[in-house]
Order: sequence, then structure tokens, then C-alpha cells
Amino acid sequence: MAKRLTKVTGYLAIIVIVGILTLTIYPASIGGGSAEQVQSFVTRFYVNCLGRQPDADGLNQWVGRLMNGSKTGADVAEGFVFSKEFLAHEHSDEEFVTILYSAFFNREPDANGYNTWLARLAGGMTRKSVLDGFLKSKEFAELCSNYGITPYAGAPTSSTASTATSTLSGYSSGGASGFHAGRKVNFMIWGDDSAHDRAGGRISGRTDINIFVHMNLDTGKVYLVTIPRDTWFNGRKINGYHAIGGNDYAVGIFEDFTGADIDFYVITDFDGFAPLIDYFGGVDVTVEENIADSFSGCYLNAGTHHINGTQALALSRARHGRSLYGGGAYSRERQSAMLLADLLLQKRSMVNSGNISNFLSVMGKYVWTNISVSQAMQILPVISSMDRSDITVTTFNSWPQWFGKSSAVGYNEAEKNQFFANILNQ
Repeated sequence: MAKRLTKVTGYLAIIVIVGILTLTIYPASIGGGSAEQVQSFVTRFYVNCLGRQPDADGLNQWVGRLMNGSKTGADVAEGFVFSKEFLAHEHSDEEFVTILYSAFFNREPDANGYNTWLARLAGGMTRKSVLDGFLKSKEFAELCSNYGITPYAGAPTSSTASTATSTLSGYSSGGASGFHAGRKVNFMIWGDDSAHDRAGGRISGRTDINIFVHMNLDTGKVYLVTIPRDTWFNGRKINGYHAIGGNDYAVGIFEDFTGADIDFYVITDFDGFAPLIDYFGGVDVTVEENIADSFSGCYLNAGTHHINGTQALALSRARHGRSLYGGGAYSRERQSAMLLADLLLQKRSMVNSGNISNFLSVMGKYVWTNISVSQAMQILPVISSMDRSDITVTTFNSWPQWFGKSSAVGYNEAEKNQFFANILNQ
């Protein structure tokens, strides 16, 4: 029997967040952080240094001091690293250095730096001296700048830091000043199944999440159309075209499938998923049933929770033992869509149009995109003013079907074409 798939699959929540919120959530200027930005900055230290979510009193105290300028990013870092709670863990030198890289640089340690710091500690350098080395680094200054935080007393007002992000950026402007359909925007969001530890490395795999996004800049309405990964098109599953020919080739395929001119694309993969949520300081989600899924690693009771990136990934994949919303994969898809909406509404106050170009470069650590700065600036006001009623998640009728020896997803060609024509007319 035909099934109408109306929810978002797998880790759609994060992918759509990348595609839409990429344009809206970046902290704009050093020393000018909003309360939301500063809360995210402090939360990352609770998570990375203490291994827990912040308590309300502690969070409010740190945020207040950063907002009134009485404390710097370095003050916060020292406060956590030399706190009784942190010291009580009695971390080894290896653990200590790894935590510093995660908390101050937002990345795993590189081999050379990691071994150098361990050698210095073994040679008698104090942990205070090691911490000072991290706090005065360009990478920490850039991290603080991204959150609108002054890194340390006497720091320059504009950061000239050069981080790993600049050399690993996935942002490459397409150079376009407008959109193919005037005030209507069409783009693809892809969730690639690649990772640094998978064959072929990052962004070389199948697009297991395929979201066609149509946005009307005049009405402020956005339509997210999920295209099942196993959709059969031109003799094969549609998720394989990206692995065969790369970004531009896949754009052409999805233009043929949807009948739309694609203005740009946004891609993320397994390596960008959890770190992106952590970058935003986590998200509050409401779970409406107890979840205990050993496959995904999600264990949450019904209620409202503040979750980090790892937990968000597990929640977005949880389908075993689910009963609400149809159970199984349908429960997972509904939960992912709810997570998306939660993150959008909670983080929208971080929007600022003053640093779009730098934002796209920073976000290149988590996504690959060819949107231009001009395009982003035109979309930004619409994203900033929308609410839940402006966003529609939908799809075309599809069903499981065998094509020769391939188990895939079938559909009626004429119905599918009419569906996308209706979307494009919105």
C-alpha cells in the first residue's frame, strides 16, 4: 500500500539546520555577543571540562560577568580548569591536553601539538603554563570571536587569528548575486554518508538525506521536501549519483528529478553532525515517550531535556522500541523534525547580518556549500522573521518497490511531477 512519507529521516534535523540556520545563527562581532551567544560559549565549557550541562545559577553568573565586561574568555576557561569540580576528576596529562583542545580549539588534538604538550608536561611544565599557552593562542582568540567574547585582557578588538577552519573550509562562494527564479529560492540539502575514517574520506559518498528546499522571499514561506534515499531514478537509487559524479553532477540529477533550477547546495556528513549541535551550545528537546534504544545509544525518559551533539545524534537515529507517531522509523522521523523546530526557535536570537562572509567560512568546518554572500544576505531577513507556521515539511507519494534485484522506493511519475510543480508555484 502506498505510503505518504511526511516526516524527516535519520539526522535530517541537523542537515536542515545546516541548510537554513547556517545563514542565521553566527555570532557577529568580538565584544558584541548577545546573551544567547554568551550562553552557548559558557555551556561548551561545562560540557567539555565538567562533562555535564550547566546549572542555572552558575550559567547566569558567568554570562552576566561576560556580558558586563568584568570577565574575559580566558577568565572563564581558568575558572573551569582550576575549579574544584574539574580537579576532583584527577585527569591524566593525556586527558588534560585532550580536554583543552576540545574546550579551547573546538577540535581533536593534532598529533604534533598533542605530543609536544605531553613532552613539556613530562619535563616539568605546570598545567597552568600549558593552559596559558592555549589561552594566548590564535585559535582560542578566534573561538572567542565566533561567540562575540573578548578572549583575554588587552586582546586586539579584531582577531587576526588563522585557524584550521580557514584551511579546511567547506565554503566556496558560487558568486551568484541572485536566484534563477527571481524572489523564489531553490536549493538542495544533502546528508552524505561519508566520514574521515570511511573509505574515500569526507564528502565522497552517497546522499542518504536529500532535502529539496523551496523558499518564497516575498511570502516568507519555506517548503522542505524530503526525497527518500532509495528513490529510483534513471535506473538507480538517487542517493548514489553524488558518489558517482560529485556535487555538480548531483545538482543536475536533482534538477531533472524536481524540475527546478537549483541555486546552491549545502552538504554535511557524519563528522559535522554532533560538533555542529555542540557549537550551538546544545538544544532543548521534548521527548513524549521513554526511549531506550541500544542501537542508537539513546536513553531518555519522557520530558524536556537539554542535549548535546552526541545525544542529538542518538535521538535522531532512535527507532527501536518506539510507539508514538506510528512507531519505528516514523517515530524517529517525527522526533528529528521536532528537534529541528526546537533548535530554530531557540537560536534565532543569535542572528546578525554583520558577519555573513566570516560566518560562512567558519561554518565550513561543518558543511560544504556554494551559496554566495549576496544570496545569503537576501535570505537572511526571511529566516529571521519566520515562525513555525511558515515552515512546511512534506513529500510526494512513494512506496517500497522492487526494480529488478534492487529494493528501492517507487512513485507515480506524473503525480511526482505535479507535486513539484505545485511546490514551485508557492
